[in-house]
Amino acid sequence: MPARPLSGLLVVDLTRHLPGPLTAHLLADLGARVVKVEEPREGDPVRRAPPAKGGLSALAGILLAGVESVALDLKSEPARGLLERLLERADVMLESFRPGTMKRLGLDPEELRERYPRLVVCSISGWGQEGPGSGRAGHDLTYQAVAGSLAATASMPAAPGADLQGAWAAVTAVLAALLARERSGRGERVDASLLDAALHGNLTAWAAEAQGPQPVGGALPLSGALPCYSLYPTRDGRWLAVAALEPGFWRTFCEAAGRPDLLADQYSDEPAARRRVAELVASRDAAAWQELAERHDLPVETVLSAAEALEHPQVMSRRVVRTAADGLPRVAFPARIGGLRPAAADEVPRLGQDTDRLVEELGARGSGRSRRERRRAGIGRRFSARRWLWRLISS
Repeated sequence: MPARPLSGLLVVDLTRHLPGPLTAHLLADLGARVVKVEEPREGDPVRRAPPAKGGLSALAGILLAGVESVALDLKSEPARGLLERLLERADVMLESFRPGTMKRLGLDPEELRERYPRLVVCSISGWGQEGPGSGRAGHDLTYQAVAGSLAATASMPAAPGADLQGAWAAVTAVLAALLARERSGRGERVDASLLDAALHGNLTAWAAEAQGPQPVGGALPLSGALPCYSLYPTRDGRWLAVAALEPGFWRTFCEAAGRPDLLADQYSDEPAARRRVAELVASRDAAAWQELAERHDLPVETVLSAAEALEHPQVMSRRVVRTAADGLPRVAFPARIGGLRPAAADEVPRLGQDTDRLVEELGARGSGRSRRERRRAGIGRRFSARRWLWRLISS
């Protein structure tokens, strides 16, 4: 059986896009019941993120598997009433609106905490809940830009680091708030900023710049400045990750490659030193370098595509990524607890599929209304011609 340490906890998720749904997904993987509240017509935009297969977004398959979907128009008083019924039972509420939006909807987080003292309210935002730029628009790329994360390479990042790190920061803070609640009996407000997460993720740069500021485009020790720690093209057009950071590894690498003359180039800042290492790597195919690395136990690996990574023996043995019955990937919790890995669920809920069941479960006033009347009151999914057309095209 998978580890489910958060079993019995109820999380209400009002978030959209990537960081918030990932936070909810991780809590669901750990065993929490997650009820995702979505806008009735289109739902979370992640449902429409390309590519799609059989009308289902691959990203939605990863982020939404294992949660319940409830369609509520939070501008509607009956829908807000149902949400508040749900919050009476909830342990955690996640929201990712711009600061001030929840208050305008009549759902001010501080007031909610007064009404539901044990509720942990986690607000995930780009710039944070306070500060001169807290209300500005932004995306992962802009948060990384301001955090300095892009400076060393001055190029597009390989992954949305602020979004991903922000989700993990939010999960960590939520778990800490839940632990604190066990001692105090009261929930806490969590202010999870993607900018803050990107700043924290850039900690090696702050250390590297202790001797003075570096310009944009100025490589740092762990971002390409060191000949012994960088990426190099191989003879057959692949790329090799050379991470021989310690002197012992670098000596073994140079001697195994028949180039002891490169020993002095390990930490050199001379362009010629890097060129000499690049010429060495370009003299052999990636497979030859991989064989040499494994034979001498060196931290040197061929750069793999995502598809190739799934075929790597170590990746396969860890069972983090798998393919579900719908042919789309699922990503499990990236740690084991007591030797067991929290498992990623298979089913991705249709938009609003759990609305009617939740209405009955909560015994909410008006639960005897017809389904059409509920929809008019902002409770439940409404028909969207645009979404129907999108599903038809992507099938």
